[in-house]
Amino acid sequence: MILRQFASNQPYLLGAAPLVVLLILMPAAWTAGLPVFNSDFPADDVFGWIYQSKVGTIGMACALLIAGALLCNSIFNRHEFFNVPCYVLSIVYAGLGSAMCLYQCSLPALLSSLFMLLGLNKQMQVFKQSRVLSEYFECGFWYGMAAMFFPPFIALALGMWLTVLLMRSFNWREHLLPLIAFCVPFTYWVVWKYWNNELNDLILFRKISSFDHKALLSSFTWPQSVFFILTAIACVMALPRYIFLGDRASNKARGVKNVFSIMALSMGLAFVLGYALVLKMIVLALLVPLTFIIGYWFTNYRYSLAAPLVFYLLGAAIAFMALTHYGVVLF
Repeated sequence: MILRQFASNQPYLLGAAPLVVLLILMPAAWTAGLPVFNSDFPADDVFGWIYQSKVGTIGMACALLIAGALLCNSIFNRHEFFNVPCYVLSIVYAGLGSAMCLYQCSLPALLSSLFMLLGLNKQMQVFKQSRVLSEYFECGFWYGMAAMFFPPFIALALGMWLTVLLMRSFNWREHLLPLIAFCVPFTYWVVWKYWNNELNDLILFRKISSFDHKALLSSFTWPQSVFFILTAIACVMALPRYIFLGDRASNKARGVKNVFSIMALSMGLAFVLGYALVLKMIVLALLVPLTFIIGYWFTNYRYSLAAPLVFYLLGAAIAFMALTHYGVVLF
């Protein structure tokens, strides 16, 4: 079984994630390219010169997805989400992220997911330590970088503050320092705008109002609908296994999962915030929480008869979506 191999301790399986990303996205170089999703965020101007090149956009998307898949799997193993090292997370991140890019490719969202993972890594290093100011500062800085490139991730500041409030005894420095660090990237951004005499362009969200409500909703093709429905079903089925831990779970495992649960809720809030402020559904905002929740369920496939079935169905849906996107299969 493929799932059994990835759930075992075989590090060479990390090579499958880059292969999956390249197989799904690289054929776009010989077609119309990836569907670039411009949300009018400030970072979209930064990536404007990349968007002008079809190959550059594909290459950047592949690089960010591969880096995110490897980092996501490293965080999962380093912080003991599972009792032995496994490599399911890398393949789930690569598959879900690549399929989402076939629907809408947002380089700021992919880059911000990478920054968010860096902040999550620092945040999870806090466990019964007397001094954690350095970890919290770096955590806040990386979350601030994620929010600067993808403004809906401002919701991460709320999740970060709640984890400090609920997981630590009160220390005003631990509450203040992460928020200061979160604002540091924005301070540099304002200074850059001032230096270039562009203070009139300090706009994070641009909302276009319309009476055509149907135009505000993303229209899925049939293969895309199958993929997103299966992803939603997998997430719903995975939640009980993630929320209700076994009796033998260690205190560290419980603390790590509680921290991620709060941050996952803040990422979900970022998705809602993005739609409320720019009237666009940016599905890549949910890539990290979906990967951890669904990936954890697949990792524990021995305790669920449905997990292997959903894993293969989801893989088939991603492959079918890619084949129809490139016109190999017509329906």
